[in-house]
Amino acid sequence: MAQLKLWLYQIVVSVAWFHDWLVRYNRQHSHLFNNSELHFIVIGIFGLLLLLLAYLVFRFLAKHGQIGIMSWLFTLSTVFAVCFAIEIGQHMTKTGSMQLEDIVYGVFGFLAASGCILLLYLLFRFFKWIFRK
Repeated sequence: MAQLKLWLYQIVVSVAWFHDWLVRYNRQHSHLFNNSELHFIVIGIFGLLLLLLAYLVFRFLAKHGQIGIMSWLFTLSTVFAVCFAIEIGQHMTKTGSMQLEDIVYGVFGFLAASGCILLLYLLFRFFKWIFRK
């Protein structure tokens, strides 16, 4: 769990660094874009790159019959989004404070539950294999 927290923190720090660099670069070149326009451009490009990566990964997995892994990856990304949305919502409504630790625990909860389901599935397959003999 500490690794996940570190990984998320590194992503946040990297995004903040890139944001600061982009704003500085924009200012040095006579404010070519306002903040919203920068978000439009950067998220648009990021989204297309992410779509390309997802397409390639999911195409590979589908080709090899790994629909379960595709479903799990989709669910994991949705869990991340929901965890962030909950934290942002708590901050906006003043019903809680935004904490990275809450996001980490939420995602870890999904990973732990997934691990339990995977273990049950593997046990089922093992016993099915044993009793076939």
